Amino acid sequence: MGEEHKNLKKVPGLGALELCSSLAERVGIVLATASGFVMLFSLLVGVATRWLPFMTSAIWSEEIARMCMLWLTSNGASVAFNRLELVRFNLLTDIMPEKVRHLLEIVSDVCILIVLCILLKYGYDMLLLKAKVEAAATHISYFWWALGLYIGFVLMVFHGVKFLVKHLLECKTVWKGGETA
Repeated sequence: MGEEHKNLKKVPGLGALELCSSLAERVGIVLATASGFVMLFSLLVGVATRWLPFMTSAIWSEEIARMCMLWLTSNGASVAFNRLELVRFNLLTDIMPEKVRHLLEIVSDVCILIVLCILLKYGYDMLLLKAKVEAAATHISYFWWALGLYIGFVLMVFHGVKFLVKHLLECKTVWKGGETA
């Protein structure tokens, strides 16, 4: 866990946001874990039915595995985002003064939330469009495939709002020359 993540709970005024973000992280963990297990089972069935002569090939296994991969990656990414474990390039920001670094964090938080809102808007449109199309082997609506991505974006919004509010609450401390939590 990143050092920033450990210190996040020390910022006063984040109680409700931290609770929502914590709940969103737990939902992301459950969804990612469940979809990972279903994906693993589906792949095992697919491999077994190809190589065992007494079984017929399970043509549905690859489609289920791809759908679960979408759910796993999007919800897993939301968990990694909350834990600050996504890839970051800090080379330039680490050499900046504390005030500039803090301002860049706020700008970054705002940009991330803007991108997430755009993804939510177009993701909703995609959900409506994909509801009309079914997968070939399983006849599962592509709506369910796209829903995994959409849920991941929604969970990331909770975390993004928490980070933005945290950085905004720290502004007074940073601009007075104090250390952030």
